[in-house]
Amino acid sequence: MDETPKFAADRMLARLARWLRILGADVKYDSQLGGHACLRAARSEGRFLLTRDKRLRTAPDVLFIESNAFRDQLRQVLAAIPFDPRAHAFSRCSHCNRPVREIGPGLAARFVPPYVFASQRRFALCDGCGRVYWGGTHPQRVMRELESLGL
Repeated sequence: MDETPKFAADRMLARLARWLRILGADVKYDSQLGGHACLRAARSEGRFLLTRDKRLRTAPDVLFIESNAFRDQLRQVLAAIPFDPRAHAFSRCSHCNRPVREIGPGLAARFVPPYVFASQRRFALCDGCGRVYWGGTHPQRVMRELESLGL
């Protein structure tokens, strides 16, 4: 699949939502929404709901997440709704879900610590929440985690 799917994750799946965003998936997450409210929001936006709420597990557009462990959760999602977790990795803000855009060093210098600016060449900005991202060691750890999961 070329494109990443659109998900909504219930309030019991915050870590899974963050990891899917890191992998480029469009994941709506609102810690204030309970199961049925989250399902309504997901359906109104054409999203597939990821939930741990047993009351919703039989709905056709819901993936009931079996495990509490995020690694197992990630495996389950990618087995049920496959997409290439490397193709769009780091293209979304892990905090607010908006796509990030590459920015030049001049703009990045205003947002990052001097040692980061001196050691990195590429930066991305989230226009939604203002977070700035750069390579560092985090992307390497994410890719190692994917390899360890067999993904």
